[in-house]
Order: sequence, then structure tokens, then C-alpha cells
Amino acid sequence: MTAEDSYWILERFYMSLLTLFVVLLIGKYACERCLALMNKSYYENPNNQEKVRKALKLDEEKFKKTLVYTQDKFRFGSISGLASLVAFLVFLIFGGFGWLEAKAISASEAMGFGSIVSGLLFLGSMGLLSSLFSMPFDYYFTFCLEERHGFNRQKPGGFFVDRLKGLVLAVVLGGVLLSGILWVMEATGTYWWLWAWLVFSLFQLLTLWLYPSLLAPLFNKFTPVEEGELKKEIYSLAEKVNFKASGLFTMDASTRSTHGNAYFTGVFDEKRIVLFDTLVQSMNTKEIVAVLAHELGHFKLNHVRWMLIRGIVMMGLLFYLLGLCLPLEGFYQAFHLSGVSNYGALFVFSQWFSLVGFLISPLSSWISRKNEFAADAFGLEHTESPDHLPTALLKLSESNHSMPLVHPWYSTFYHSHPPLLERLNALNYTKT
Repeated sequence: MTAEDSYWILERFYMSLLTLFVVLLIGKYACERCLALMNKSYYENPNNQEKVRKALKLDEEKFKKTLVYTQDKFRFGSISGLASLVAFLVFLIFGGFGWLEAKAISASEAMGFGSIVSGLLFLGSMGLLSSLFSMPFDYYFTFCLEERHGFNRQKPGGFFVDRLKGLVLAVVLGGVLLSGILWVMEATGTYWWLWAWLVFSLFQLLTLWLYPSLLAPLFNKFTPVEEGELKKEIYSLAEKVNFKASGLFTMDASTRSTHGNAYFTGVFDEKRIVLFDTLVQSMNTKEIVAVLAHELGHFKLNHVRWMLIRGIVMMGLLFYLLGLCLPLEGFYQAFHLSGVSNYGALFVFSQWFSLVGFLISPLSSWISRKNEFAADAFGLEHTESPDHLPTALLKLSESNHSMPLVHPWYSTFYHSHPPLLERLNALNYTKT
């Protein structure tokens, strides 16, 4: 076999890999659109609408607003999703990744650096391009779609400041993490993936610990809840279930949106209870406490701990699989990259795994929904009245224009929380 024959065979192999990836990516997009269309047909069905309105005693006018909001989000998702797919495929097929890699290598060499800086420049440039591409869609969603439905309270200046802060944070934190992983891949030999797994896990825990006190305040203002009935009731609940919080705060969510929520954040000794100010404004004390009882359920039933453990174990598996794929030059050439490289492996493997991730998403959604039912039961057990949590869930759904009608298949792939009607049925609640 001549050198020319070998080159031709390799080229055919690389093209086959590229074709396979493109076909699978388009197939994934087609499945996503089919699920979205099935869901749209389901919630637009008049019979289904009538059943859910009667079951939940929903106001007809409010339900119509929810329906219009959901339809607008469907159209937006269709356009933005197709645009993202087309842009990615054009960039891939016409060698955009190879061109970007060449620029990154050239810039790194000009500065006298090696492969780690090349990788940082390449991956950082990909992140920047992705952010710039998505920004017009994010702007439209915030200032057109959300504005139209009365949710947006953010000003354009605040929107761009948030994006700039996010970019700076991604450069700092992402740069530190990627530098560590790329160095480990280069310096620690055969079992690099074990060390990379350790670096990633420690970095994740550190970030979770720092988030409440250092990272979150970069984007929002957190104010300690004043003395009064609300604080007394929340701390009474926390004491009852033996939950030690480092603080109770309200967050100025109303500066950006009217959507309401509450959450717990942090690990170890930095666990905070955070209430959106919009939630405090829209619910009474008993309902707020019921929402927090549900969230406390996730902690007391170890859902948060096991979610963290599953994530760490999954990352270990991914790094191991990445180690197996690292020497396979064809995976790099198919994306028009120059050859085997640690940063190329991180990028290419992440693209292939996104296809696998879609297939296993029903499993993670099932675990999450199972935990939500358990947390609801915990919340019901630790509130004074069996109606407080259900009425709070109804208020959240109505104020956020959350569509209570969801096709079972769509929910299986995308929903970490069960549909509202299922949750209320599990709580044995009937609105009167």
C-alpha cells in the first residue's frame, strides 16, 4: 500500500466520523423538536386544558396568559435552537475549529508559551464565541419576550454588566480549573485521569463553599431578613429539623424579574437560606415556610449530598473514558484539529458526550422527580396545615406562568420537577 493510499483511507475514515457525528447531532435535534411539538400539541388540546383548569380551579384569563407565554417560549426555542445547530454545523464542517486552534497555537508560540496556554486560548475562544452568539437571543428573550409578559425588570445596562461579570468570572475560575486539568494531563502519566478527577472534585467543592459569600453577591444584593414573624417561623422550622444555617437572606430578584423562588445554597458551614424578594411579596408567612420546608426536605433526606456524590462519580467515569479516547487521532481529525492534544480531547469528548447525555437524561430526570415527591411529603409533614404547601405551589405556578399541562414523554426528558397536577395529587390536595 502506498503512502497515497494510506492517506486516502485515513481521509475517508475521518470523513466517516464527521458524517456520523453530524447525523447523530441532527438526529438529537430532530428528537428534541418532536418532543417539543408533542408537548405543544398536548397543552394546546382543549380537552386537556379543560380538565386541568377544573382540577386546579384555575382562572380562565390567567390560564390564557400562561398559554400565550408558553407558546411564545416555544417559538423562541424553535428559532434559537435551529440557529445554534446551523451555526455549529457550519463552523464544524468548514473547519472553524481547526482555524481557531491554529490561531491559538500561533498566539501561544508568539508569547513563548506551550500547549497549556494554547489549550486555554482555544477553549477560551470557543467559550467567548458561544457567549457572543447567544447574547442577541438572550437579549431578545429578556427585553422582548419576558418584557411582553410583564416579567422583566432589568435595564439594558444591567443586562450587559451581568454578562461582563459572568465572562470575567468564567475566565478566572475556568482558567484556573482548565490550567490545573491540562497540567495534570501533561505531567502525571498513565493515571492522569485520577488526578484530574481529584482536581475537578476539589475545585467543585471549593466553588460550592465560596458561592454564597463570595460569588453570588457579585450579581445580587443579599439582605439579612429582619426580626419578625417570618424569621421566627423559618428558624423554628430549621431548629425542628436540626438544620444549621449560616444565615437567612432576601435576594433582590425584583431588579431583574418578577419570577419568584427560594433556595438553599452552600456546603459545610456556609449553608444559607435565600428568599427571592418577589416570593416574600407574593406569599404569606405560612406559605413561604412551606416552600422552605420542601427545600429542607432535600437536605434532610440527603438528596443534595447524593446529587453531589453522583456528579463526582460521573466525572470520574468521564475522565476515565476520556483517557481511553485520548490516543484516537481520528476523533481530532474529524473536527479538523491538528492532531492528538489534551485540550482537543476535552473539547471533542464533550461534544460526543452531549449526544450520550441526551439519551441518559430520562434517568437523571426520574431521580430528580422522585426526590421532589419525597421533599413535598417532607414539607407537608413539617408544616402546620396540609394546604400551605399546595397553595404555595399554585401561587408559584400562576405567578411564573408555568404551564401545568406537560406531555409525559417531554417531562421524562426535560423536567426535574413533576408537573403541578401530579404534585398536588400526591399531596392529596383539591382546591375548593
